[in-house]
Amino acid sequence: MKLLIIVSIVFALTGCVMGAPKLTPDQAARVDQIEILKEGQVPDKEYTTIDDISAADCSGAPYGGRVWGDAEKAIETLKAKAASLDADAIINTSCSAAPFVNNCWAAKLCSGQAVKWSKT
Repeated sequence: MKLLIIVSIVFALTGCVMGAPKLTPDQAARVDQIEILKEGQVPDKEYTTIDDISAADCSGAPYGGRVWGDAEKAIETLKAKAASLDADAIINTSCSAAPFVNNCWAAKLCSGQAVKWSKT
């Protein structure tokens, strides 16, 4: 019974992940400047956490369809979300397969923390 409840909660929380937000021209220009630090990498600068963010991709790469996702495309959406928050980087970034996200059998779901570097 516990397993059924846990699985239900996971599906409810990951059932639909929003795509990339609409960006201003300035934010769009910053997307390529967003630094990505993977889980376990320690930032060499002081920072302030803005928000926890996540993004999923279900492009079916490389063959199309809604069977699985592409982590690189999910990271690009993650960077767009960070740019919309005026973040400088995403730390603790990790990606994994996530079943049944956005009507996809096995989407790639990436998450991390959008941060702003402290001015020193």
